[in-house]
Amino acid sequence: MSLRFARYLIGFAIVAMTMFAGDLTGIWAGQAPGRRGDKEDVAFQFKVNGNTITGKMFGDEFDLPLEEASVFGNQVTFIVTTTNYYSHSQVKFVYTGTIKGNEIELTRARVGGAPAAEGPPATRQNLKQTFTIKRLT
Repeated sequence: MSLRFARYLIGFAIVAMTMFAGDLTGIWAGQAPGRRGDKEDVAFQFKVNGNTITGKMFGDEFDLPLEEASVFGNQVTFIVTTTNYYSHSQVKFVYTGTIKGNEIELTRARVGGAPAAEGPPATRQNLKQTFTIKRLT
């Protein structure tokens, strides 16, 4: 009898997490730390299908697709690859976050690319940056 109860409980938990993940669909915006400590506007559009996310990060001149995106429970993760206009070098940013109702606390970490050459180590671009985005729609 307790094994059957455990199966129902696990099934319910999986369904509940999937339903909660569906809550991510929409447009989310906020401000992230910029290169020199200034705040820069950021916005994302998420579409959820089960544990898979599609979407984009809105940009000033063009939008960037989300890569390797997924959601499980209240945890979200995705990658955004940027291309330098002048050198055509690419840098990946890994985003991980926790969904808290109508807010997501995101951490952005730069992967690869040259380390920042200017400033003391505390201001270098390769450090993880944490910020919050809020649901707009």
